[in-house]
Amino acid sequence: MVHEPSDRATVRSATGESILVELVGRSEPQHGHPSATTVLDEDGVRVVAFEFGAGDALKEHAAPHPALVQVVRGRVNFTLPDGVVDLAPGRVLHLTAGLRHAVDAVEPTTLTVTLLPLRH
Repeated sequence: MVHEPSDRATVRSATGESILVELVGRSEPQHGHPSATTVLDEDGVRVVAFEFGAGDALKEHAAPHPALVQVVRGRVNFTLPDGVVDLAPGRVLHLTAGLRHAVDAVEPTTLTVTLLPLRH
C-alpha cells in the first residue's frame, strides 16, 4: 500500500493497525527554547518531536518513563550524571525512568523522544 502525504494515516487490517505520522520537523523553536509537539500517543507509547535552534537548551530534568532519543537532523549534547553524550543522526540514546539529564543544541536540531510504558 502507498501512503499519500498527510499528517496522519491509519491503516487497519484483520491482524492489526498501523499509524503513519508525518509531523516531525514541522514546527519552529521558540526564542531560545525548543518547541515540542506530541506526534503520536497510542498504546502507552508517546512520541514527542523537538525542534531546537542552535544554542537552545533544556535545563536538567527527568522523565517519569524510560525513553529513546533519536536525532533526525542536527546535533545535541546530552549531559548525563556520568558525562556528556554527543547525539547525532544514526545514534539512539536510551534513558531509564527518572534519569536526570540536560540537552544543549550544538546546531539546529530535530529530535524525537519516544516515551515507553513503565514495566510493572
